[in-house]
Amino acid sequence: MKRLIFNSLIVVLFSACSLWERQQFEFTYQVVSESEIVVDFTKINSGSWDTLLFVRPYATSQQLGIGYLDSEFLAQRAVNDGVIISSYIFDGEMDGYTSCPRFPVDFDQLFDDLDSVSVLKIPRLEAVFRFVKNEEGRYRLKK
Repeated sequence: MKRLIFNSLIVVLFSACSLWERQQFEFTYQVVSESEIVVDFTKINSGSWDTLLFVRPYATSQQLGIGYLDSEFLAQRAVNDGVIISSYIFDGEMDGYTSCPRFPVDFDQLFDDLDSVSVLKIPRLEAVFRFVKNEEGRYRLKK
């Protein structure tokens, strides 16, 4: 009986730990031409998700508007000024995330007209972004 209880506790412990794991998807982009690149989040994470959540650096868990554990997890990753975090949401729950470096593309441009906003929700159908190279050699979001 003791062995059964011990084994049950071990199974519960490992199951609980797996709930804390979040799948990280590697950031990639496609070079279309010398002056244009595309970032397609539907290819970065081809799984089931319906919303892409962009989190600005230094966003707090209270600003994220998703579940407590997911908000805390993303807020801990949003402490790096050089990275925008994108999170894949399926039915209100976080499915995974990608750390998007601010070079060669800077997703902070999505927030340009929204000074006080720390989080943006983008539907999956709109999760493909084109960037074009400007005169200074930096990629800007193509509107």
